[in-house]
Amino acid sequence: MTEAERSFLGELGVVDDFDGMGTGRFTRDGVRGSTGALTSLESLPIDLIPLDDDVLSLELAGGTVLRATCHEGDRGGENGAAFAVPSAACMRHSEVEGCEADVADVVARSLMKLQILNRGRGLGHEKLKGAIPRVQGIGPFATAVIDRMMTLRMEEERMEAQAEEDEAEEDEDNYESPIDGLHSMDEVVNEGEDVEIRASPSHNQDNLGDGQSDNLSSIDALLVIDRKIDLVTPMLTPLTYEGLIDDVLGIQVGGCVSVRRSLIEPDDDQLQSPPHMHRSMHHDSAKDPTVVLSLNDSDPLYTEVRDKHVEIFGTFLQNQAKALKESHSQFTNRETARDLTEIHQFVKQIPVFTRNLRSLTNHIHIAELVKRAAEATTFRQRWQTERSMLESEPCYEVLEDLIASGEPPYRWLRLLCLQSLTSNGIKATRYDSLRKEVVQTYGYEFLLVLNDLEKAGFLRKRETFFMDSMATSYSTLRKALNLINAEVDPSNPQDVAYVSSGYAPMSVRWVQASMRGYSGVEEAMKELPVAGGVGVGSGGGGGGRWIDIEQRFPPESLADAMKRPRAQSLATLAKIWSDSRRGRNYVGFEQKPVLLLYFVGGVTFMEIAALRFLSKRPSFPYNIVCCTTEIVNGTTLLQSLSC
Repeated sequence: MTEAERSFLGELGVVDDFDGMGTGRFTRDGVRGSTGALTSLESLPIDLIPLDDDVLSLELAGGTVLRATCHEGDRGGENGAAFAVPSAACMRHSEVEGCEADVADVVARSLMKLQILNRGRGLGHEKLKGAIPRVQGIGPFATAVIDRMMTLRMEEERMEAQAEEDEAEEDEDNYESPIDGLHSMDEVVNEGEDVEIRASPSHNQDNLGDGQSDNLSSIDALLVIDRKIDLVTPMLTPLTYEGLIDDVLGIQVGGCVSVRRSLIEPDDDQLQSPPHMHRSMHHDSAKDPTVVLSLNDSDPLYTEVRDKHVEIFGTFLQNQAKALKESHSQFTNRETARDLTEIHQFVKQIPVFTRNLRSLTNHIHIAELVKRAAEATTFRQRWQTERSMLESEPCYEVLEDLIASGEPPYRWLRLLCLQSLTSNGIKATRYDSLRKEVVQTYGYEFLLVLNDLEKAGFLRKRETFFMDSMATSYSTLRKALNLINAEVDPSNPQDVAYVSSGYAPMSVRWVQASMRGYSGVEEAMKELPVAGGVGVGSGGGGGGRWIDIEQRFPPESLADAMKRPRAQSLATLAKIWSDSRRGRNYVGFEQKPVLLLYFVGGVTFMEIAALRFLSKRPSFPYNIVCCTTEIVNGTTLLQSLSC
């Protein structure tokens, strides 16, 4: 066993105990195990983990860090729990450590598995052996992933062809003469009947569109998005219920949150005390254990409330409480006669009622905590600063005031990165001054943090001759993609910009542009980062910034696929596929085709909420399934880059 493996086991609490004969037996927490020698470690490729019905994640986290070890206040929570916070890793591996090929290979292999599961499900996918017909990618990392995926397809096809050749040669070697292997007529008849029975299931699979096998959804299109095309969105404060829980409390890997028991089960003294007294009471209580709450689609109430705006999720939960109370009071009304059937039905619903009541109580307490944080003066000031930066206004004085007042380091770094991203960098004189204040306030270790953020593209020092009034890459993208929509109504949203009260996530705007074939955003396309080493075909992409290809059979390389002209837009293809399903009486043809969105580098809960909103719109032609390397927010993303 290597020292690295032994160190890793030590972090897990497993100690390699060597006896006098040199045979290692592992123990955990000081207790000798009953198993034999521990000689090696093997990799377990878990691949995509379903976090929700429409969200899958590789969870490529670079480990977890305890909140107690982080700088106080980085999440702004008030429950005082020392819980584990996921640390994103994908961007550090690719941008800071230069291991882009490793991450691209992991993502490409997960896409290969999805395409294997896609076999035999979709209309016309039989000839492609499950390959997703239409593939698009935005950003250099997306290009690398698609290139690797298509290479793996070619390698897989070669291996299958070789296996078929080997099997054919083996059959020839084992060939028996018909005379030597002659059976009786009864045996031949019985054998033929047996073969026919075994063949019937595969026969049904070959007739897709006519049987119940069509009930399974297929993946009709794939859009891979590089996180580098939108570094602005993770730096912003979300205003949806799920996003605020992650921002305030921190949603852990797997979709759960840790809170103090007193938060969801307050005693009478806490209920009567003012809200500002709750935090101190929680810290003073030594008998206040941490409770882990699950936050996923297994909770119907959470599914309904998670994407609500901060202004309305409180009212929504109150209405749910009134409806639950009325439902219970209607049955318990003594003036209404009940027969045995109704009583039996009520008794059967008691466990469901109890579960719903428990869920509602938990979410009301969590919503009170989240809303209290959102109504704080510091929160509103931070949101106003973010909005000013999104309008490309310089806010250096605000940054200086915040660092002087002791703003948590990664909260402050999010604003610094946002200022740099929206202003095409920070003036050299300002940057040197701010860096000096960072060292004096947070310590010398943050010099390395700033250096890593520069490598990853979050920070940039620019020369003083560049005027603040000059057009920047971000200002071009803001106008071309209509990122700011100040007229959006959070209570009745008609645009994805509701997730932050006026800012539409740039990545989601690119998804909308892909439906139109990127028509009208030609100027914005020029601002995308360029992929190195990938050429441009006649219609496959633009300057290595984005690609748009069709997968075919037999598999081919990305360079060959990009030589063909581009096909119709995704919206046009969605209409064609829907009409084809309707014409063949495809089971579930009324459903929209499925678009798989794969975020390489992480996705935020704010973006997931916007994508769900988009998917539910009747005017949007696809149902969206979101895949990602990990779930991130501004804090976890910056922390991962500074490990």
